[in-house]
Amino acid sequence: MLVLSYLLLTGCIVDSETSPPLTVTLQLIGLLHDPSQDVRRTAALSLGKIAIPASAPALIEALNDPDPMVRTFSAWALGEIGEEVETNGALALVRLLGDQHIHVKHAAGEALGKIGVRQIIVKLLIDVLMVGGVESRRAVVNTLAQLEAHSAYNPLLAALEDEDSRVRQGSIAALSELGDRQVLPFLRKRLLLDPDIGVKAEASYRLGKLGDVDDLSTLQQSRDTDPNPFVHLWATWAIHNITPTPQE
Repeated sequence: MLVLSYLLLTGCIVDSETSPPLTVTLQLIGLLHDPSQDVRRTAALSLGKIAIPASAPALIEALNDPDPMVRTFSAWALGEIGEEVETNGALALVRLLGDQHIHVKHAAGEALGKIGVRQIIVKLLIDVLMVGGVESRRAVVNTLAQLEAHSAYNPLLAALEDEDSRVRQGSIAALSELGDRQVLPFLRKRLLLDPDIGVKAEASYRLGKLGDVDDLSTLQQSRDTDPNPFVHLWATWAIHNITPTPQE
């Protein structure tokens, strides 16, 4: 059985001309119930590589597997199927944001980003952002950055004050992906006042992408006064990215 697992993982077990994807998918779905966790892990990975909607119900069920790597790979596989995953699958992935294993949380978040915006899902993500644990909040802001959900604007603004720096940094990214220039004053505040290097660098980068000449004074202040070279680098980059190129 371990040999079978290896062959499935490397893609050498089937000839695509003689074994159509649906046939292989049905075989792999059966392996999701194998007693060996290695076989179940490989089956989930292989289903993600094939990525046809017929495997989604079985992968949703596998999100409850006792092995965290099976749950991780099953979440990833659902993300590979993408927008054709039905809402019940998206809801199951949201529940997985509360999983005790970090890799499972982040795989679920990435998958939700690929499945696409659905208002009921965005509402649940906002709920997790407000009351979830730190790793869950980190996963949520990363997901919202992919979804570009405008209904999450105000909760993301509130998350700029989160006690966790990675949540604050992810919130900056998610807000900036919305493309709403009303966020610029909040980015300037984070750049000048946030104690975390990653948050300040993210704010510099996003100001350089979204801002204009009105943001130059803040960026110049950060470049000239911040002692961290990483922040200095991104503030300098943003200044050059905003500054108009002289016409020849």
